Amino acid sequence: MAKKRKLKKPDINTSKIGLIFKYNLTKFIVPFVAVMVIGIAVFAFIENFKVKTVIVEGSTHYTTDEITNYVLDSRFCRNTAFVYLKYHNKSIKDVPFVEQMDVNIVDRNTVKIHVYEKYTAGCIQSLGNFVYFDNDGKVIEISEIKTENVPVVTGLSFDHFTLHEPLPIENKEVFNSILNITKLLNKNDLIADTIYFDENRNITLFFDDVRVNIGDGSNMNEQFMTLPKILPSLEGQKGVLHMEKYAEDNPNVVFNIDTEDEPLLTTELQDTPGIILVE
Repeated sequence: MAKKRKLKKPDINTSKIGLIFKYNLTKFIVPFVAVMVIGIAVFAFIENFKVKTVIVEGSTHYTTDEITNYVLDSRFCRNTAFVYLKYHNKSIKDVPFVEQMDVNIVDRNTVKIHVYEKYTAGCIQSLGNFVYFDNDGKVIEISEIKTENVPVVTGLSFDHFTLHEPLPIENKEVFNSILNITKLLNKNDLIADTIYFDENRNITLFFDDVRVNIGDGSNMNEQFMTLPKILPSLEGQKGVLHMEKYAEDNPNVVFNIDTEDEPLLTTELQDTPGIILVE
């Protein structure tokens, strides 16, 4: 007769430990997997929307790197989605020499920054700063830095300047002369280094080593229309171009050569109509 086997009762303590272990393991694995999934998603998001190309348009005062570093001013801004959220329907203002900057997303890896610069007609050096003004004579910026291709007005003295206010020039004729000169320079694609007013308010324009005397500026329009035809012939020369008496009925001008430099008088210069060379 077969012996009856005794069925052992399950060890309650062992079962409890197993259940607890499985519970704790599940409690650990689920958050770990969730964190891993979120981490992978975030990594993929960052990589797919990383800023790889920045296009800067319209900037002459600042370099592309300077504009890029100003706009993308944090590590979060290296992501096009974040850039979109930060600058969507919002222009960047309060940047020196800049009216505004608009930021657009071209694609998921490309940002375009369009810079709209303030038009700078000229500047005046005073108290260690360059005071820049626009076509209306209003002060648009005060800076220690000299901007290239912006003429410096000299021969006048000032004791104060106010941002966004007109230049403090009491003599309206001088004020209007400055504005007319800067407008005519721009209109005729001329870049002067300096606009000088002497004690009698006669005006001299400096183009490299050529000084152009235009007198009191009463005949500016005709003088500035003629300058683009004459200046190329004087390239490399040093001296004074006298246009004080230039007019339609008196089209000849005199060029006084700086004799100490003994410049080479080219055939082209000697044969240029309307120029009389004087050594």
